[in-house]
Amino acid sequence: MSLRTLDLRPVYDSSVNDLVADLVVPLLSNCVEYYRGVGFFSSGWLRVAAVGLSKLAENGGTARIILSPILERSDWEAIQLGERAKRDEVLRELLQRNVTHLQESLEHDTLNCLAWLITDGLLELRFAVPRTPEDFGVYHDKVAFFKDGSSEVVAIHGSLNDSVQGTLNGEAFSVFKSWEIGHVPFVEQHVVRLLRLWNDENERFRAFPLPEAVRAQIVSLRTTPTRPYRRGLAETPMAGDRAAPHVPVQLMEHQIKAIEAWFKAGRRGILEMATGTGKTVAALAAAVSCFRETRRLACIVLVPYLHLLEQWETHCRHFGFRPVVCSGSHTNWRVQLRAAVADFKLCIPQLCVLAVHNTGASEDFLRLVVELPKSSCLLIADESHALGALQMRRALYDGAEMRLALTATPKRWYDEEGTQALLDYFGDVCFQLDIGDAIGKELLVPYEYRPVLVQLTADEEDTVSYYSRRIGILLANKERTFEEAEELKRLLLERAKVVARAEEKYPAAMTAIADHVARCRAAGVTPKGILVYCPPGRHKQVLEGVADLGLICHDFVHEVGMVERERLLRDFACGHLQALVAIKCLDEGVDVPSTQYAFFLASTTNPREFIQRRGRVLRRAEGKGNAVLWDFLVVPSDASSPEVAAFLLRREMPRFAEFTSCASNKYAAREVLRPILDHYQMLDLLDMKPWDVYHQDKDLYGDSNGINE
Repeated sequence: MSLRTLDLRPVYDSSVNDLVADLVVPLLSNCVEYYRGVGFFSSGWLRVAAVGLSKLAENGGTARIILSPILERSDWEAIQLGERAKRDEVLRELLQRNVTHLQESLEHDTLNCLAWLITDGLLELRFAVPRTPEDFGVYHDKVAFFKDGSSEVVAIHGSLNDSVQGTLNGEAFSVFKSWEIGHVPFVEQHVVRLLRLWNDENERFRAFPLPEAVRAQIVSLRTTPTRPYRRGLAETPMAGDRAAPHVPVQLMEHQIKAIEAWFKAGRRGILEMATGTGKTVAALAAAVSCFRETRRLACIVLVPYLHLLEQWETHCRHFGFRPVVCSGSHTNWRVQLRAAVADFKLCIPQLCVLAVHNTGASEDFLRLVVELPKSSCLLIADESHALGALQMRRALYDGAEMRLALTATPKRWYDEEGTQALLDYFGDVCFQLDIGDAIGKELLVPYEYRPVLVQLTADEEDTVSYYSRRIGILLANKERTFEEAEELKRLLLERAKVVARAEEKYPAAMTAIADHVARCRAAGVTPKGILVYCPPGRHKQVLEGVADLGLICHDFVHEVGMVERERLLRDFACGHLQALVAIKCLDEGVDVPSTQYAFFLASTTNPREFIQRRGRVLRRAEGKGNAVLWDFLVVPSDASSPEVAAFLLRREMPRFAEFTSCASNKYAAREVLRPILDHYQMLDLLDMKPWDVYHQDKDLYGDSNGINE
């Protein structure tokens, strides 16, 4: 199932093409998400597009259509019936008994099928209405986009309405593909403007979900004669009950154990699971179990970043939840959340709310969810460690009796107060799956660790020595003023920047990458799957260097738009793009499982960052048997002072100890640094992981963030 497999023309004209059979049906058959903006819609279109719709249902996909509120009376009654059936179990079961196959329903009982599709959550309708009473225009656009499981997108724009009459007219569609570089701006614009309309962010038209449409009495009825319908055939039975929350995948043993541990802990606790081991699926399966026990659930999911909202929304819909998405980019979320909470309190058995951490901590959000019954409320926090920050703790909503935290790194680095706040709210870690266990269970690939040692230049060492002397003076003063404490923090940060941006890292990295590329080419293998993590301010230099090696590469930074990011990741996965050069945005839940070779130039000391970076490189992918990590460590020279040597080794060694601990070449890697540690009588650092060093240093550095520089 892939949109790329279709032989799509740039333009489809009804004078030579059947627009539905030749274009719409193949696209529906190969996608999992279908968004449509259209002036007119009638149930007769379901018959015409039956084959594609049945395949979309088989794919586990959903169709979302926004249209002008002009319908035939029979269509409107069928839509109302479907909405009522969501809340009326008896009516829902009656509808489902009457619809055993999508083919039979579309051919003989289209209106009943329309009602059932809405009941089952496979079809969602919204109505576009002018924002001002003085605006007598109607929504009359004809645009759609189709998205497959690999996040490929095809956008179409033309003149065809979704009605049988529309298929008989002279119409045309232009077609734009996300994998064609020249098409990307068109795809992005059509996707953005249709999603803005769907999310009620269009400046001219409001978008009403059906309950609001009913209450606002905005729907006009049309009584036109029934037209002759064209038959469409669907060969695949409708998938099972998708209206209620359900688990659509086979859970792995560790996910089942995680869920059982959480229930045993009283439905409160933290799942500490390595990146790439299926925390999201485990959490949603736990939510489904809660719903099955009581047949009533309000689930609030908090995520740190905007792009994770889209990922979670897809997962939630796959599990039968219909989320309300809340963020600053969704301007109408307050209206939608207020209506959804009201519906849940009245009769609808399930509510799902997705919000970014900032929105979840806002007064508006908390004021709306406070009306939810506590016993039915579950709060799931993705990347829960971020909620320990002082300004984010307000998102830890007291009204949720059930609480589930997801993270690979539950402790906050040099923030014991924030860590304790999370433990007080969620409870203790109730299930743990570390990276070693994940590799052993073949959930992640094994990896080889290659430390590359670099030294500071003479000027850099002088600068570090200068900062270290001033830091030592301030640390010796236990009665520091506020100004002195702030100066200490500044000096620690400036000293860390010198190491993070050490000049010798760049030539060492270019040599390592060039050697790897040469070995690949000598073996007759095309180099690909290369990821380079850079410190801020260096990615352009690294990008130019990688390109000079003859590699097709691109930067992956915050300035790259979401649609472009998805295209880059697709091209990277299939090998068209051989290397990605990133700063921090790949830390934020972006999946790049096709990465096999990673070069770590960014020398972060925060285990949350480098442990998650390693986890992203170890995700399994087709044809990927292992991974190789190069880590560029700044170490002292023979001429380094004891103070500078101690600082550098205590800064770099915790990451080294962590990375060697689970590497396939653990003992060989350790030998690279053993002579230096022996020279400075610091061999104890070989086995000291980040939190061991943390506990030694916290009394020394206190609130000044210590080695987290």
